[in-house]
Amino acid sequence: YGGIDGNHKEAAAKSPIFFGHFAYGSAMVIREPLTDELRFDIQYYQVYTHNTDGLIAGTLHWSRYMGDRQFGWAGSRPVCDILVKLDAFTEEYNTQSIVSSPLLLMMGQLQAMTARYRIGDGTGGTYVGPANNCSQDSNQALFNSLRRIQQSIETVDPENLQQWLATHPGKAERYRQLVRLRNALEGELQTFGRLRTDWENNEYNLGSTLEDAPLRNLLVGIGSWRTLLPRKASDTIMRVFLQYNAAAWVLCTNQIGGDDPDIEAIAPMTL
Repeated sequence: YGGIDGNHKEAAAKSPIFFGHFAYGSAMVIREPLTDELRFDIQYYQVYTHNTDGLIAGTLHWSRYMGDRQFGWAGSRPVCDILVKLDAFTEEYNTQSIVSSPLLLMMGQLQAMTARYRIGDGTGGTYVGPANNCSQDSNQALFNSLRRIQQSIETVDPENLQQWLATHPGKAERYRQLVRLRNALEGELQTFGRLRTDWENNEYNLGSTLEDAPLRNLLVGIGSWRTLLPRKASDTIMRVFLQYNAAAWVLCTNQIGGDDPDIEAIAPMTL
């Protein structure tokens, strides 16, 4: 999402730089019982540090995060939801070692990450910094899910793996596309050509502030600088998915419920 400017400008928008926010989620097509029309049912996996807005890291339904009558950003904050569908990522793989999809694995990784954020890896507090923030750690969950499903499929006995690839040509082609997608994402998002060490080792490093180790925190964040800024991460990831023939549906929610001349939208910064 972006910022709120205008006569009712929010405090975070008083500086010329607004970073915005990034979150993954899932969307299902359901039938709206009141109108009998199809609509998207959206859940967000909010990797959220402790904050003054009362938002808690975890799985939040659209109605609770965006459209609740008491809380929520609908009607005040500019939000862009991008719904992505790519069979290689969303469809299930069924082998001797795993029955799952990268999407389901990522949802599990995000649930674990949001649980870690709620307790600060046992320290009681989670703070924003270059190395750990909504965008960086959401994308850690993405990379972990892609790595895990590739490792699970390729740890099958080579003979059985070749038999599976030959027996299921459709799934085999989807899997090859998934491997190419993972390589492309790593190439785009990792500055030094490899995953961050803390991502590879799944280190529990939440609960420290930028002041605790400023240089290390900055260097680690630079190691994945394209996921440091929420909008940059979103633009880069979407570009890669589209290169691999994903379908995308963009939902822009600036003001719901009528025009409010006292607020204006601020686009989050990017490079």
